[in-house]
This record gives sequence, C-alpha cells and structure tokens, in this order.
Amino acid sequence: MIGSLVDKFTVNRSGAGLLLVGFIDATGTGLYLAGSALFFTKIVGLSPAQVGFGLSLAGILGILGPIPFGRLADRWGPRLVLMLLHACCAVGFAAYFFVDGFVSFLCVVGLLGIAEQAARPMGQALVELAVGTERRAEMAARMRVVYNVGYTVGALLAAVALQIGTRTSFLAMMLGDALSFALSATLLAFLKFRPQVRTRRKGTGPRLLFPAVRDRWYTAAAGVNALLMLHMALLSVGVPLWITLHTRAPDSLVAVLLVVNTVLAVLFQVRVARGTEKVAEGAAALRRASVVLALCCACFASAAYAESTVLAIAILLMAMILLTGGELLQSAGQWSLSFGLAPNRSRVEYLATFHLGSSVQVAVGPVLMTVGVIGNGTAGWAALAAVFLLAGLCVRPVVSAAARRPQLRGEAPDEPELGVRSQ
Repeated sequence: MIGSLVDKFTVNRSGAGLLLVGFIDATGTGLYLAGSALFFTKIVGLSPAQVGFGLSLAGILGILGPIPFGRLADRWGPRLVLMLLHACCAVGFAAYFFVDGFVSFLCVVGLLGIAEQAARPMGQALVELAVGTERRAEMAARMRVVYNVGYTVGALLAAVALQIGTRTSFLAMMLGDALSFALSATLLAFLKFRPQVRTRRKGTGPRLLFPAVRDRWYTAAAGVNALLMLHMALLSVGVPLWITLHTRAPDSLVAVLLVVNTVLAVLFQVRVARGTEKVAEGAAALRRASVVLALCCACFASAAYAESTVLAIAILLMAMILLTGGELLQSAGQWSLSFGLAPNRSRVEYLATFHLGSSVQVAVGPVLMTVGVIGNGTAGWAALAAVFLLAGLCVRPVVSAAARRPQLRGEAPDEPELGVRSQ
C-alpha cells in the first residue's frame, strides 16, 4: 500500500528520492532567503546598498554558470555535476561564518551565484532520467510543489532564529543551508537513474563551441519564455512595492497575497501541468500564460484607482490569482519546450541555455519592475502587459521554426503539431 502511494505521487522510487532531495534543498534555501538580509546587515555589518550590489553581482555572474556546467554534464552526467555544485554551495554557505567585510562578502556571494544558477538545469535533466519522457512534466510539477512546501518550512524555521536574534541563531541559519546542500549531494549518490541518452554527432565538420547558444531558434524560444518569466520579479518586487506605495490596501496584505500564491501553486501546479508533455501543448500553455499575465497587470493597475480599502483588497486578490495562474502555465510550458526542442546530443547544455532566461530575469528583473513598471504607474503596467502579449504572439511562429531545425532530425523528439511539419 505504501509503495502504491509512493508511485502515485512520485511516479517511481527514483522520483521519490529526487523529491526528497528537492525538499531538503528548498528548506535550506527558504531558511537562507528569510534571514539573509538581516544577517548581512546586522551580523556582518554591511550597508543595504552593499548587500544590494552584492546580490546583483551574484545574479549577473549566475548567467555565466549554466552553459559551461551543462557541457560538463553532457560529458560526465548531470548527477555528478549536480553533486559537485551542491558540495560547492555547502562550502560557500559555510564560508559565511568567516565573512567579515564587503570584499569577502562579494567573493562568497559571487561564487554562490554561479553555483546555484548552474545547478538548476542539472536538476531538470535528472527529472527526465528519473521518470522518462512521458511523465517528466507531471514530475516537474510535483517538484515545484515540494519546493514551495520546502521554502515555507525553511521560512518558518528562519522565523524562530530571527525571533531569537543572536549572532549564534543567525549563524545557525547559514549552517542549516550549508548542511541542506551537503545532505542533498549525499542523497543524490544513492539514487538510481536511467542511463543518459547519447547520440553520435553526424557529419565531418568541426564541432561548434557552445552549439546551444548558436542555435538561434532554440535561443529565440528561450528568449520568449524569458519575457514571460518576468512574473517572478513582478511577484517578489513589483507587487510589494505597488501595494505599499500606490494602493489603499494595508501593507500586511503583501504577506497574505504571498501565502495565497504559495497555496494555489501547491494545490494546482500538478493539475495545470497535466497534458503539457508535447511541444504543441507546452506552446499552448505559454500562449495562455501571456493572456492571463496581461490580465493580472490590468488588475494591479486598476487597484490604484479603488476608492475603498475593501475594493482595493478584492482587486489585488483577483490580480494575485491571475498572476499565480500565469506562473503555473508558464512553468508547465517552459518544461515542455525546453525538453521537446532540445536534441539528445548536448542535452543538458541545451537545457542550461533555456535556463538562461531565469538567470537574466534574476539579474535585471528587479530593475525593470522598479524603474520601468512601478516608477511609471499605469503606463508601466500597460507596457508590461504589452510585453506579455507580444511574447505570447511570438510563441507559435518561434516554436514552429524551432521544431523544424535539422538538429532534431532522426531523434524522434516530442513532435509538435503546430501547423508545420519537419522537412
């Protein structure tokens, strides 16, 4: 009976182990994210400006990591590379014990930025090796559920440490995150995965350096997805600032809406991801996401004109529901396209290239939200909605062209039915 329950939720035992690794990883990350800002300012003694600069630097450096490590994963396997990256993260977070100034902070946070961003596509590749092609989207959705739960558990643990408020309690948070990475790396060594599919390179010409980046239609698909991923910065930066600066809603509503987002993601992520395994289905999910995200922008903008607190709260609640729906649809579509449009050869490097959208969003998304959207009021929201809709309009032609690429010939990929056929 226990085995059947495990198989029902986790697809198989390899999937169960991967979910456990994800939960441990997310718990440590939630612990760190909830207390890191105060740790850097109160314990290390950095100014808010120095902390902001360091985190921005980490986001920029994070763009450099995924593709080179993706190439290594294609050669050595994603499990080994992910174990090494988790070990680096464990050492990095433990190194915060010895950070005593701005320079040492920049060194540690920069290296962690590279390692953390590079690790994400490795985990994505392992999902496919754990459950296969047919159920990877469903498994990815379950991973997101587990990550959301882990972030919440980590934040609750951080709340206890923050309430204590001593140097020891803050250091315990850093140690907890370091241990989570060490434990995740250890567990990965004991999981069983399907063998990685490798195909021989056809032709006798010279091998291109970083072929995924040079694959213009695949990178175009990644770029369209990156535009839709601006919902991440919208949630973490745009929504809190807009509510507190431009609406009649109480500031405490920010926390409530974040809880709403987490609960909806946990409840509906798997359901939304069903039926998005094929490329055509993933493309349809991205198109729907663009419309839903544009509608959420309209709701957020209109909340500033609400003349009563109750009406403002109601509009913002609807906006958050739409934002979460767009997030879930974009996530499902991203997994489908990143895998379905990637050839088996250089598989992880291609996944890492698709992941660049997330890395770029981490680096520039907050600036776009603060300067471009919040700073321009209704016009900023209209511009963001237009970006979402434009991205949605580009999905079909870009994905159609990407599906006809010669790189996919002879590999029996997840063939899309997008009105065109491979030639």
